[in-house]
Amino acid sequence: MAKRPEELEIFVEHLMDFMNLWTVYNDHLTGKYVPSVDVGGKLSRTGMYVTLMFHLYASLYALIDESEEGLNAFRIWRKHFPGEEAAIAAVERQIAPFKSDLRLFRNRLGYHGSRTRSHEAKGWALFANTSGSAIWNAMVNFKGLGATLLAKETAERKSETDKVAWCRTRIDSIADHARQETAA
Repeated sequence: MAKRPEELEIFVEHLMDFMNLWTVYNDHLTGKYVPSVDVGGKLSRTGMYVTLMFHLYASLYALIDESEEGLNAFRIWRKHFPGEEAAIAAVERQIAPFKSDLRLFRNRLGYHGSRTRSHEAKGWALFANTSGSAIWNAMVNFKGLGATLLAKETAERKSETDKVAWCRTRIDSIADHARQETAA
């Protein structure tokens, strides 16, 4: 089996971190995961729900970072999956309206933090400018596309034509959903 290029392998590791965090966050929201601390706690900046949300949002930006040294899913996907440009572009357009605010959120509230409330204030703009459902729906399509591109790559390598066809349908569906969300 051919080894994945280093950049793609590193990206996959971080994508899996994001997906694992997504699972914990989603399970917490639906009551499938109940932490041993903060059970039934009030919604607060340091509560479990908010902590998980902050790290999930920051983790998303870490996967779409525009810096040359950073991971950028869209750049990586285009390089390794050039035939999927339409789906990649659709998900990228869905995230584009809040990407800048997401970067500030990650830098000032998520991973890096701030030393003053005035400095962290711009990080809160994400919530003023974008609905939670818009971010959530974009994350659903982002993680879905990432997982399906990788599944398609594996199915192609193993010559599993039925699985490749299923992935093709799924990728097209994700692209359609992303376009619908962007148009809404």
